[in-house]
Amino acid sequence: SDGPWREVVGIVADVRQNDFAAEPKMQMYLNYEQVISLAPNALVVRTKVAPLSLGTAVRNAVWSIDKDQPVSDIRSMEEIVSTAVARQRFSTMLLGVFAVLALVLAAVGIYGVMSYTVAQRTREIGIRIALGAQRSDVLKMTVQQGLKLVGIGVVIGAVAALVLTRVMESLLYGVSATDPTTFATISAVLIGVAALASFIPALRATRIDPMVALRYQ
Repeated sequence: SDGPWREVVGIVADVRQNDFAAEPKMQMYLNYEQVISLAPNALVVRTKVAPLSLGTAVRNAVWSIDKDQPVSDIRSMEEIVSTAVARQRFSTMLLGVFAVLALVLAAVGIYGVMSYTVAQRTREIGIRIALGAQRSDVLKMTVQQGLKLVGIGVVIGAVAALVLTRVMESLLYGVSATDPTTFATISAVLIGVAALASFIPALRATRIDPMVALRYQ
């Protein structure tokens, strides 16, 4: 070849250049003195101190070489990354808000269902207590009924979440859409909320007076 020879001094991994959602691409780093005809549009400075505190020093260093060289838009890498993921972060925040609202609605719904169930089974619970059932058994029975409903919902929700992983992957970076820790944590939170929502109606069920319950229609 008639072109200039390049000496390979190392191999680097593929990198993401302009978009964290895009696939990493091959990258080649060259010594600036070897490609001086290419005008760089960015200068990266690595430091252990606050990055923006070096703005004046960077400008002075550049101007000591070329006083006519404009230096502008000095930003930290944290700011650059934050700007790059702003859209995904906003979408994730909205999803988080909707998730919290859904969790609250689910808790209210479970509480309502369990309260209705206890009211419908007042006579049955009274008979159980009159026949010698321990109040702890009544509490356990009622809470288990609520957890059974939530267990079915968690399974259905997990399957639906796995189906929608392709949509979620566009909003995530550095985290798998099928991360088992995330699935386990969310499932545990849902079950915990369900247990709390079921506990109050269950506690009310243990306080049913058998004599009153037997006359309940």
